[in-house]
Order: sequence, then structure tokens, then C-alpha cells
Amino acid sequence: MSCGGKSSLDNAPLDGFDDQQRAYLQRLIDELDLAAVYKAPEPQAGGAPLTVFGTPLEDLSKEERIKLEEHPWEVYPKLEAHAAEAKMPEGGDTFLFKHHGLFNVAPAMPGFMCRLRIPACRLRGDQLVGLGDLAEHLAGGYAHVTTRGNLQLREIPPDRILDLLTGLYDLGLTCKGSGADSVRNITCNPTAGFDPQELIDLSPFAIQLHQHILNTPTLNGIPRKFNVAFDGGGTVSAVADTNDIGFVATRATIDGREHTLCRILLGGITGHLDFARDSGFACKPEQTVAVAVAMIRVFIEHADRTNRKRARLKYLLDDWGLERFTLEAEKRLGFKLIRTAGLAMQDRPPIDRQAHIGVHPQAQGGKHYLGVALPMGRLSPDQMRALGRIAQAHGVNDVRLTVWQNLIIPGIADNELNAVIAKINALGLDVSASSFATGVVACTGRFGCKYASAHTKEHGTAAVRYLQEKFELDQPINIHLTGCAHSCAQHYIGDIGLLGASTRDGREAYQVYLGGGSDHDQGFARHLCGPVAADELPGFLESVLETYLDKREGDESFLTFTRRHDEQALKGLFLASDTVQQHTDAQAMEYA
Repeated sequence: MSCGGKSSLDNAPLDGFDDQQRAYLQRLIDELDLAAVYKAPEPQAGGAPLTVFGTPLEDLSKEERIKLEEHPWEVYPKLEAHAAEAKMPEGGDTFLFKHHGLFNVAPAMPGFMCRLRIPACRLRGDQLVGLGDLAEHLAGGYAHVTTRGNLQLREIPPDRILDLLTGLYDLGLTCKGSGADSVRNITCNPTAGFDPQELIDLSPFAIQLHQHILNTPTLNGIPRKFNVAFDGGGTVSAVADTNDIGFVATRATIDGREHTLCRILLGGITGHLDFARDSGFACKPEQTVAVAVAMIRVFIEHADRTNRKRARLKYLLDDWGLERFTLEAEKRLGFKLIRTAGLAMQDRPPIDRQAHIGVHPQAQGGKHYLGVALPMGRLSPDQMRALGRIAQAHGVNDVRLTVWQNLIIPGIADNELNAVIAKINALGLDVSASSFATGVVACTGRFGCKYASAHTKEHGTAAVRYLQEKFELDQPINIHLTGCAHSCAQHYIGDIGLLGASTRDGREAYQVYLGGGSDHDQGFARHLCGPVAADELPGFLESVLETYLDKREGDESFLTFTRRHDEQALKGLFLASDTVQQHTDAQAMEYA
């Protein structure tokens, strides 16, 4: 069966069927996704071409043709064959295997990378223990927390992939649908359910949407990747405005009564310089899953299938506008969406940019959650097992992953805090981090990604160690390092954004951007300079921060400081010294 590959019945050999019957059969094909089963012949000369949702077959992109020939979820026999032969996929199979969470990342590193799905960013402690065993025995002996609040395992030998999939299944986990043309890991506030200020716990709806998608083949192998986030208004943000669909809880007064609703944000894709915009519509929290499914189906039916660079929701919204898209989705619902124009709606409660690290009180009296800082999101098997057992023994068998690549253990009683922190420290981890370590985010980089131009995690680690020896900040500064223009680490929303590049003499380097943020701080970082060679990056950042601390007004944040200056003024401030200027050459930028 094809995914989204629907062939028109025009010119098909259906003698004996009247127009009404033909229309019914076309609807059946559209609903059941039977293009690959129904092998329609080439049309007669002059006849209407066969199409996939209106796109002629000959105009489809390469990836769409691959999916038309073989539904991504029907390649499991190929996984078995490759495992039996200890063989890595090639060609179109490399693309199809990604839909099962298995990535051939050669030549960056040997074996597969496996990306999991952790819906609502929630794990059980016993699951984390089991993942530690899988990382040790079937992968490279480590795991990375990703910028979508899930986990990746790496260096998996091709003959062990079935063992890994079985191991995940035994733990109640999956990696299916975590890559390529899929709805990616569905995120939620990592403090959902115990955040003292949240308006509503939306994590059950995030998990319900995850299950619905996994059990609906036509919602997989979609035109391109798709991100959904649920934000219940907690202290720790879900960064919903960077997603294709963001549901953000709010309080609204309707007919004199206060209701909890979810505003619907659409079209976030920061790598393409767009935040999700308020659609002007809202829904009840219990309606969010149906709304998301309806919108994904509109995307499936109308997204660009000819140009991969435009096969994202943003471009459909650019063509249609927010209202037309939302009303088209509404046609698929059994209820009306709520128009927000004229409603008295409260702003989202404030966000604490550091509340994902440290010791924080919960809504449940006498309980705290601990935000554990992970160096560049990396965990060893021993750390995974130990943290999982801490969650079982001292918490509520609950672990939350965050988009800032750390983790949270909730449910710790007041009288156990010191003992738990001591156990975490014994693992080489900490619940208190410098402002730099708290705010640094890095994609996999050249270590494990063929697209990256720089070793982001290694360079980020070196920069943090250097800077925290030089400065003791009174507020966070977020540094986002991304290896290529795909912007997996979202460099455009960092206080300091670093995009992998190279110097003219071939050294790894970064383009430098300043002043990005999301949520209440929403805005794209502006280009300062580059490329700055990686080995000169710590010293360059030191100069930038020295200038900021010397020139700021009072306790002005780095974000406020950079935003009150235009680009020319920023260059004058930060690039004035000969030491800095010699390391930057805007004419030499080479994007990945």
C-alpha cells in the first residue's frame, strides 16, 4: 500500500460502473490508501493523468515515488533480510528505514542510529533502566537526549536491529515513525501534571495523539515531517511556537464563565524563519487530538509533493492563509472550532528559563522535582540505569526528558532531597549547573551526522568549560549549536546561535547569531559574523560576553541588550577589537 499515494480512477478500466459508483470507488481509494494495490494502467493518450492528491505521477519528487511504490510501514521484511545479512540499506531503502527509526548515518559513523518516540517526553524509571541495558549491549554504549525530548542510540550493528526493536517492544517503547516523512515525537511541558502554575495537564492528549498516529497507517509516510506540541501553561515551556501545530492552554471568559481552552498555533519552522502563528481559533482540551488529526489530513491532501523544500505546513499556509487552512480542517470535525476574536483571553503564565534544572517544588505538597543537567545530553548506560532506579526508589517511577537535552525526576519527598542529590552527584551529574551548562543545546554534529560541518557537542563542551571558568552569570544565556542549515538545535532561537560552517582553509567553524528566543521572548537571532574557527570560538565568545557585561544597563539580560541595538550597532560593539575582527570574515561563509 502506498502512503498518501492515491491514483485517480480517470481512464481506469471500470466498464459497467456508473458515475456514482466510480465516485464511491475513488473515495474508497482515498480513504484506504490503495494506490499500490490498485495497479491502474497508464492513461490513454489525451486522457487525464493519474495523480496523487492532484499531483501527476510524473511530477512527484523522488521520495514521493518511493513511497508510492512501497508504503514505509511495509518494509519490515527488508529489515529482517538486512539483519540476517548484516547489511546496511542503500538507495530508497535508506529513506524507508528512517520511518522505522533506523538511520544509516554513514560515513559519519558505522552502524545505525535509532531514534525513539517518547510521547509527551515521559518515561518510566524501569524503562530508562532497560534502555541502559540496550545501549550497552546493542548500541555504542551511550544515549543522547534530543531536542524533541526523546532519546537516540547509536552505533547499532545491522545484525542487531531486530534485537533492538524487540527490546524496545518489551519495554513498551517504539522507534516507529520517528524519522523521515512522519509526525515526529509529540512533545509536552516536561513538568506536566506536577507544575504548580500549569492551567491543565495536556500530556494525556499528547499520548493519545501519539497512539492514534501509530495505529493509523494513512497518517504515516506523509508529505514531509510534522511537529506537534502541547503546552499546558507550566513554568517550563513546551516551545510550542516552533512546531507545525502548537496547542497552548489559556483561560477565556465566555458568557460570563471562565473556561480552559487551547489556542491553536500553526506553521512553526524556525529553520525556515517562521514561528507558529495564532490561527485565531481555539478548541477544548479534549478536542485537541481530533483537531490535530484533521489538520494533518489537510496537510496530507494538499501539501506540495513535487518540491521537498516546500513540502512543509508553512508553505501551504503561505499559499492558503491561516483561516482557509483551519476552516478546511474544521470540515472534517463533528464540531465547530472556537473563534477567539473578541474573547477575553488571558496571556500564558510566565516561563522560567532555568526551571528545567535544579530543585523545584511541585503542586503536590511536600514533593519536589529535580532537573538533572546532562553534558550535551549524553548519558552512559550506568547513568541511565542509576537514574531510572532513583526514580523508582525515591520518586514515582517517572522520568521526563526535555527539549533542552536534560531530564527531570519528579516526586522526591522533602526529607529525601539531600540523599537523592548525593546519588546523582556520584554519577558525575548535577542538579545545579552554571548558566552556560544550563542553557547550552547542541545537535549531534559531525560526530554522527553526515550533513554537519562541525563537531557541535565537542565544541559546545569546550566552550562551556572555558566560559564558566571566566564568568559567573546572574541569569541564563542560551547557546545553541547546530551543525548545518537543517537547524536541529534551532540556532535561530538561542541568545547565541552557532551554525556550522568552515573557513577558507577548511577548518570547522561557525556563523554567529545573536538575540533569538521563543514564547514571550519570541524573535529570530540576527547574524553577527562568521565563520569563526571552532578552536577560536571560546575566546571569541569570551570577548562577546565581556562586552555585554561591561556595556549593559543594570542587570539587563543578554537578550534585552542585544535587541535594543540594531545589527550595525551590534557589529560595532562586538567586532570592534582587532582580536575579534581577525577571526571573522563574512565573505568566507560556507553553509552546510
